[in-house]
Amino acid sequence: MTISLSFFVVLFLGIIVYRSASSKTAHNKIYLSFFMGHVALNFLLCFSGLLLFMKLVVFPGMILLLIKQLSLIFLLLFSKAIFLKTTPNVPKVIILIFLTCLTLFVCNFLGYRFLSPVHLGINPGYQTDTLTILYRDATVFTYFSSIIIVALIAYDFRVALKHFKLQTNQSKTFVRYLTLYVSIIMFNLLFLISSQYYFKEHIGAKTLTILSRMLLMVEFLFPFIIPSFLTSVKKLNFSGLVGSDSAHENETLIHLTQVITSNKLFLDPDFSLAKMQYHSSVSAVTIRNAIRESNFDNFKAFLNHHRIFHAASLIDGGYLAKHTIISLSVDSGFKSPVTFFRAFKYQKKQTPLAYATHNG
Repeated sequence: MTISLSFFVVLFLGIIVYRSASSKTAHNKIYLSFFMGHVALNFLLCFSGLLLFMKLVVFPGMILLLIKQLSLIFLLLFSKAIFLKTTPNVPKVIILIFLTCLTLFVCNFLGYRFLSPVHLGINPGYQTDTLTILYRDATVFTYFSSIIIVALIAYDFRVALKHFKLQTNQSKTFVRYLTLYVSIIMFNLLFLISSQYYFKEHIGAKTLTILSRMLLMVEFLFPFIIPSFLTSVKKLNFSGLVGSDSAHENETLIHLTQVITSNKLFLDPDFSLAKMQYHSSVSAVTIRNAIRESNFDNFKAFLNHHRIFHAASLIDGGYLAKHTIISLSVDSGFKSPVTFFRAFKYQKKQTPLAYATHNG
């Protein structure tokens, strides 16, 4: 029974990867690629676990936990990418966490341990001996560090929820789905940890093990169970979440974003810091500090980001079929077509005509 269910989970995850790959366009490939990486690693996790369960291969079960954590890192990058529409940088703390997990795994593999071995009665479906006894150091650290990664994803959602009124209904629905998905992941991690700690010698340990496996299946198949979770990805629009990947996201930047987008003030070619100060009722010093703590180098970069996003929206609507690039630059708030061209290529990594061709 377990083998049959595991086989179908692997099959469905393969289908999800294929559907995601077929949905890639120049417009969504940045964030969709990270999601594909997340699902592909889940596929590898389930497939490896199936081989291990059937005793077709022999390897330390701790490797599966490392794959699981790597899939969460891809989910974190996905959550950042959809909000920014640009390729995010992997936070240094995440790199440090994963390398620490890997180092502990190698140390345990070589026989060096910091925590005393304890046999646990609950396991997520893999070999209990290799997972909880030989590699206890790596197991404990990986579980708790994975919770930190999920918490960072939840932080991005908190910012997204604040900007709901600036988003489309489709974006709102997607954030709800993604929030539910991350909540399931968080619950599964906490369930495994609490079960192993409080019920390691309980008579119902076997029942809890079966329940943990079922919860993992729900987690892995979530994108398949809710098809709209996948279909909505390629049409996302998180224009109001500019700069939300910064660890120093602040209320001032959120306020500035709302002010500049609500009335499309960025379309004014002469819009300046002084005008921003007037419309937002925020001092120039505070504005500069908020910009400095974000992903933008200065106020002009912050302004141009909104202008380029507006220009991309016009292109997506077929603007260039009836107008020229010069007209597009003017209607996007730029005084100079050269400045527009340079800013567009910097932000979108391609020229306006190339963008129009790929999204036509």
